[in-house]
Amino acid sequence: MSAILSHGMIAPLFLAWTPFLQPAPNAEVWWWLLLIPMSFGVAMAYKAIRVEQLSDWPRAATKMALQVIGAVVGIAVGLYLLVIVLLPMLPAE
Repeated sequence: MSAILSHGMIAPLFLAWTPFLQPAPNAEVWWWLLLIPMSFGVAMAYKAIRVEQLSDWPRAATKMALQVIGAVVGIAVGLYLLVIVLLPMLPAE
């Protein structure tokens, strides 16, 4: 298979993208959206163990996921302000 790729021949369509060797096409545009399912997955698993009543689980998991998303967005805004706004104000020697 590597002989096909090394001689400049066209690889079959099923080999057009290898997920572990190449990044996903246009991933730089939407990678940050993966925060939403990740935070909900972690919150659901954590609250499934920690909540006392099963009827409280959906509300508790949603609340925790929104807290995680809010914290990450807050950190991103803070770092943006630090790097883009405050650091350029420092004197360069």
